Amino acid sequence: MRKSPLVSIVVPTYNGADLLRTCLTLLLSSVSHRKDIEIVVSDDGSVDTTAVVLAEFGDAITSVRSVENRGFASACNAGAAAARGGSFVFYNTDLEPEPQWLDELVLYADAHPQAKVIGCKLLFPDGRIQHAGCVLCADGYPRHVYAGLPADHEVVNRSGPVSIVTGACMFLPRDWFEQMNGFDTWFTNGYEDVDLCFRVTEGGGEVHYCHRSVLTHLASATREGRTAEFAESERRFVERWGHRRPDDFDRYLRDGVLEVVYGKYFPFQLRVSPEVAAVVDSGDSSFGALMAELHDVRRANVALRLDASVGRAEASGERRSPLG
Repeated sequence: MRKSPLVSIVVPTYNGADLLRTCLTLLLSSVSHRKDIEIVVSDDGSVDTTAVVLAEFGDAITSVRSVENRGFASACNAGAAAARGGSFVFYNTDLEPEPQWLDELVLYADAHPQAKVIGCKLLFPDGRIQHAGCVLCADGYPRHVYAGLPADHEVVNRSGPVSIVTGACMFLPRDWFEQMNGFDTWFTNGYEDVDLCFRVTEGGGEVHYCHRSVLTHLASATREGRTAEFAESERRFVERWGHRRPDDFDRYLRDGVLEVVYGKYFPFQLRVSPEVAAVVDSGDSSFGALMAELHDVRRANVALRLDASVGRAEASGERRSPLG
């Protein structure tokens, strides 16, 4: 059996010493059975006791430090530059891993070489789904799909291609990360992961979701007080990717939670799972009335054309088939 490649787990951190201590303790325990792993902590200019925490772990980890706080993308890129692995896992400090989470990621990557970015199943602390892949919605913004559903729901337990996965826990081969020039530092603490996924797919790679790799995520625990940076990244995301076609309904149709039922005429019918959508009646019947009027006009037009055709046939003595 082919030996798994060395994986570098890159952990960006900034001013979260206590969270980092818990993170590293749990992370080291979860991968203690593997000898092909390194952990690289990228300290993005912390001014708290992060250096003290890192010293507690000694040679079990490698660390790099920025002299100033530059943001998530820069921290990840700096950690990757110091890492030796043939593949990277970018790993947030607010994660709690389940057993075999990394083994499942590596196995999935080996079995799906076309997958150049792979994300995990992330849970809220109460056990519900936080991340099962993301979609680009009709309003132009990405969102977590199926957030809040039970972790054992059928639709979140299907690994395979998706358009976006979160950078909270993201696997990439080194060669593809370097080919993309890493995370784009034009973004600061928001949308770096979405941008990287889109650039990978435009470069011919695939983005996948691996439902067997499971972690709990204390979502956004590391982003408090950075709303202005996030808003600017959001503006830049729209500037770069506002042209991209939404894929949210593609995902819903593929997963069978949305069905379109067509008749001979409009309006068609939508059947949607109540777990993912609520149907809101606006009380505006104008569209339905308009479609009914158009149907009447169409039927009248067909009748007129038929009468004219019959008249021409009778005038010429032509016999018509009873099947028309």
